[in-house]
Amino acid sequence: MLEGTWGLEKSVGRALFRTSNEISSGFINMVTATRPMEAMASVASRSESGAYNEEAFRHLLAIESKRSEQSGRYWQIILVHWTDAQGGIVQMNSDIAPKVIAASFRSVRETDYVGWYRDGRIIGAVLTVLAKESMPQVATRFKSHLEEVIRGEIGIEETSHMRILVCQPHELEGFESGG
Repeated sequence: MLEGTWGLEKSVGRALFRTSNEISSGFINMVTATRPMEAMASVASRSESGAYNEEAFRHLLAIESKRSEQSGRYWQIILVHWTDAQGGIVQMNSDIAPKVIAASFRSVRETDYVGWYRDGRIIGAVLTVLAKESMPQVATRFKSHLEEVIRGEIGIEETSHMRILVCQPHELEGFESGG
């Protein structure tokens, strides 16, 4: 984990905590649950890799949006996917996906989370609690670092059609309609 190297602020008092026991068994401990978090407990599901499934990940995105609105803090989402020759998003190779997820976990802080933005096709990593002034630098550094880690894991040949996008929450709608 590269905590602190991106100029990111540490999150204090987050409502979602994970223990190694809970991660390995697939359960999530909800602490200081609110209604949205209680709802999250019913949809929370993670793969063996520790990544959230699409339903749980999208639910976490909605919670993060609300939290951001209320706290005035910012967040970004990193989307990793592969494209075909025409630029369309394709199914991720089942040998590559776990390596991309592992690389994502090694590149984020403990307060961030990783999951399927679109099951089997797009892996997302959410960088929480960012200072607005540092967001462009964080995006550039994180994207370069993640790209380097993934290439180191699976090789440059396999990443020739890999795309890594850094999005603000409001840009996701455009990505959905165009992707």
